[in-house]
Order: sequence, then structure tokens, then C-alpha cells
Amino acid sequence: MTENGSEAPTALEKQIIRQIEYYFGDANLKRDRFLQEQVKEDEGWVPLEIMIKFNRLKAMTEDYNIITTALEKSTNNLIEVNEDRDKIRRYQSKPLPQDTTEYRKALKERSIYCKGFPLDEELGKIQDFLDRFGETEHIYMRRDIEKKFKGSVFATYADVEMAKKFMKEDGLKYGENEVVKMFKEEYFLKKVEERKQKREEDKQKKLEEKDRKEKEAIEATKADFGEYDKGCIVHFSGADDQTSREDLKEFFADYGTVSWIDFTRGQTKGHIRFDKETPAAGVLEKALAANENKITVRGCDLETCVLEGDEEAEHWNTIHENMSMVRIKKQQGRKGKSGRGRNQRGGRGGYGGGSRDRVQYQGTKKVFKEDSDGEDEGVAEDMAVTKEETTGRKRSLEDDEQKTEETPAKQIKTTEAEAPAPQTS
Repeated sequence: MTENGSEAPTALEKQIIRQIEYYFGDANLKRDRFLQEQVKEDEGWVPLEIMIKFNRLKAMTEDYNIITTALEKSTNNLIEVNEDRDKIRRYQSKPLPQDTTEYRKALKERSIYCKGFPLDEELGKIQDFLDRFGETEHIYMRRDIEKKFKGSVFATYADVEMAKKFMKEDGLKYGENEVVKMFKEEYFLKKVEERKQKREEDKQKKLEEKDRKEKEAIEATKADFGEYDKGCIVHFSGADDQTSREDLKEFFADYGTVSWIDFTRGQTKGHIRFDKETPAAGVLEKALAANENKITVRGCDLETCVLEGDEEAEHWNTIHENMSMVRIKKQQGRKGKSGRGRNQRGGRGGYGGGSRDRVQYQGTKKVFKEDSDGEDEGVAEDMAVTKEETTGRKRSLEDDEQKTEETPAKQIKTTEAEAPAPQTS
């Protein structure tokens, strides 16, 4: 017997009660545009003629009497039946909750994520499994882009304690499968972190690929320089912050032809490259002989030696790499210039120029929701919302998940679209 003295509902009647109370429940009715339009037309009353077109209810029964009898046995006091027993509505004393910060917080605290179900599992069996820990208001079977069940669900329990009871269950299994579970908010935070890590990994891969291509280009360009001239480079040390390239060139120009000086003021050491016609060893010999066996530049006694062997090869390798990089950058610069300056009129234009020629789309931007339930039963609802209808807040990962996975809200804890197919009379 129920609280009102009537007989306890049968198994079928329990299914009917739960299905209809889901349709009119907080989770579904807030998102179900079709049903929202129906409840606006007749003080909230919705004809059973409309309701039996919803797929899951239709699969249970199309008999008005069975439906109304079942609803009269419900103890939840959510749905009332009219006198003629051909219409139903949500009690007007139970309006939908306001979408406030407090409401969202409370909803998060009793919403969970669960994974470990077979990919061909039915909603009813998942519901029975989760209901062992308390009554679930909503179960959403998550699907991939091809509408195939992913083996995981989002579920919302009737209260926080039920959700906590489920989360505290250790070693939970579904058949032979280990169950992965966490609060829904924790799941989204984890996904945010995973996506952040994935972006960092992708960024690193791109940098590595860029470096690889750059090295390949450098190696290919280095081949153009051929063999290097040996015995032309002097390494020196002992300079101070007053020593300049001009000082070095002025000193050594008397003993050989200076081709290049690799040195920056403030450093203490560097390299001087001489023309192949005046080998470095000969230059040093002349300089030492002419200066009492010392090489003094701007008051600093420099220690010098001619690069040989591996040191010389490595230095020339660095020189060729730098020269190759300069050549590659110039080539890239020429390519970049060739693609610049074309405005939308086909004119020459330029960087930042021709702003008056810029074409900017103006009008209402439409954001299309994705129907992720896998079945379109001809629901009479507009699936497009204008930009002005959005909240204006920055979209989060949870918004994306909800957009792609929870937009069609026409099922009792299900992923099957359940609104009636339009019919003409």
C-alpha cells in the first residue's frame, strides 16, 4: 500500500512513474524546449496524446488509464492528473528552481561520473546498479561523436548523502569490470588538467619538430660552404670591458688581413679569423716579434693560440651554422613578403594598412547545439540559439561537455531522444 492508501505500484507502474517524473523533473524540464512549449499552452497541462509519443513511455504503454493509475500511486507528489484523466502536469506548487549559484553548487555536490560499463549495456541495468546507493534523478549515458556509448555516465542523485554513499563504496565492480568513479566536478577539473598537459605536449612536439626541420635545413645549407680554410683562426683571452673589436682589428691589421672578429665588448675572450693568404700562425709570430713577445691590446696582455684539430673543426661548424641560419631567415623573409599586402579588393595594401577595406561580418552569430543522444525523433524544437541568448560568461570545459553530451534532455536518465515525432492532423 502507498501513503495515500492505494495499492503499491506494479513493476510497470513504477517504470511509468519514474519516466514521467523524469520528463517533468528539474534536470530535464529545464533543458527540454519541446516540453517547455507544451506546458506554456494550457496552464501547465500536457495532453496524454502528446506524452505517449515520447519513445520510452510509448514503449511501456499507450493506455491512458494505465498511465494515470500509475501516477496516482506515486508518493513524490510531483505530477497531477486532471479530472478527465487525459492530461497531466507538474504541480504548480513546485516550480522549477532558479538557476542560481547556490543551485548549481548543490547540483554539483550530488552529481557523479562513473565508468566501467559494457559498451552495449542498457540504461535500465545501469540505473538499477546506481540506485543501490540511493535514488538517481538523472543518468546520462555518454556517447562519442558517432553516437556510440562510451561506457561511462553522468548521474545525479536525489541528495548529497546518496552521492557520498556511492563515492565511499570501495572496490566497486560492475560485473567483472572495475568501476572508476568520482564527483562530476572532479572529473571536469581532471579533464582541464589533461587538456592543459596535452597542449603543453603538443607545443613541445611542435618545437621539437621545428628544431628538427631547422637542423635539417642548416645541415643542407652548410654543405654549400664546402671545406673550411685551416689555420686561420686565433683564440684570445684576457680582454677587459674596455676592449673593442676596433682595438683588436687595429692591432692585428699590421700583421695580416683580418676577415672577421668574433667578440663583443664586455667579454674577456673571443676569436679572430684571418684571410687564408695570411695564416694565423704567421700573424702571431710577426706580432710577438714586433712587440717584445707580447700581444698587448688597449693595456691588456692577451693570451693567444691558433685553433687546430677538433677545436678548429667545431668553431668552423658553428660559423657555418650561423651563416646557414642567416641565409634561411632571409629566404623565409622573402617568402613572407610575397604573401603580404593583399587586401580583400585584390590591391597591394600592407601591414595594418587599408583598414577601410577590411570586411567585417556583422549580424547575429548562431551557436548550434549538438544532439549527442544519437537519435532524432523529429523533436519540434529549435536547436539553434543566438549569441544574445547566451550568458556571456567565458565557456568552460564543463560547458563544452554539457553542450556536446547533455543538450538533448528528453529522456529519463537515458541517452535516447524521446520527444514525439511531429504529426499532421
